[in-house]
Amino acid sequence: MSARNLESSDAREVIADASSLVEVVLGDASAKRGPAKHYNPGAAHVSVESEGNFSRNPKDPSEGLIACRDRYSAELLNSDGDRIAIIEASFVAAFSVTRKEDPDEGELEEFANSTGRLVIRPYAREFIQQLSTRMGVPSFMLEVLRFHGTVVEDDASGVSSVAGDVGT
Repeated sequence: MSARNLESSDAREVIADASSLVEVVLGDASAKRGPAKHYNPGAAHVSVESEGNFSRNPKDPSEGLIACRDRYSAELLNSDGDRIAIIEASFVAAFSVTRKEDPDEGELEEFANSTGRLVIRPYAREFIQQLSTRMGVPSFMLEVLRFHGTVVEDDASGVSSVAGDVGT
């Protein structure tokens, strides 16, 4: 594992260079059909909230664990504006970290919104798409994340495509 330093006055290790992915798990999920009578897809809305937490291993203080949690809410409306379905799910990616300093809030937020989101997004895409298909509603397909410099961004809607009319 390489250790790269931040270009800052305190020269702390970058979290991503001192971490290894341990696991990704589904935290919780819910799916609910809306009152829509027909499934002619209209607007789709997706929101994502990310957070990161750090804890030290009490048996080996040089090791720590970062838990990145992304909470997704995906809502599909029909062309009349009625809700077809809403799917909510949270995913946790756990990373082992070996470094002397504890990360500060800014570092945790940056790590959760970049590395954490990049790791979790494929799991969220697959889960939301599969669940919407199993519900018999138009399929949600979350957009692929894009880099703008060093910033990871979703597109405006968060949804790349929605399957055609599925009927009632």
